[in-house]
Amino acid sequence: MKKLCVIIILALLLVIGAMGWFFVVRGTTEQGADGRTVILLKPSDRDFLLAEMRGWLESVQGISAALAENDMKEAAQIARKAGNADLDHVPASLLRSIPLEFKQLGLGTHEAFATLAKSIEEGADAKQALKMLSGIMLNCTGCHAGYRVDPKAP
Repeated sequence: MKKLCVIIILALLLVIGAMGWFFVVRGTTEQGADGRTVILLKPSDRDFLLAEMRGWLESVQGISAALAENDMKEAAQIARKAGNADLDHVPASLLRSIPLEFKQLGLGTHEAFATLAKSIEEGADAKQALKMLSGIMLNCTGCHAGYRVDPKAP
């Protein structure tokens, strides 16, 4: 009986581990012909993700414009908004579908915007802020170079 319990527990741990790998680490992906990892998302999740990315691009534009005018308060405000990562509104199906590295890039980008806002609020000048913004853009270009988001077939 004890041996059977151990076998059942090990089997359950194996199943849980496999599910964790698939849903947390791997996501719903395939290798694209262009060498990028293709993330397959249902249309509503894809729309949500692309809207988030467009929001970041709009933030970069707004921060750049504010820094060009030396409006540090506006730059910090835009960066703070982009840095707010409220994961409560992210669809669970999206979080299950994207691979771990992609999740880390996304959270890292939110953190980088928050760090930029804090640095500006603590006295960073426009040149320092632009250098940090350039680092944020490395996340964006790295992500777009490595990933593509396609709709999942029904």
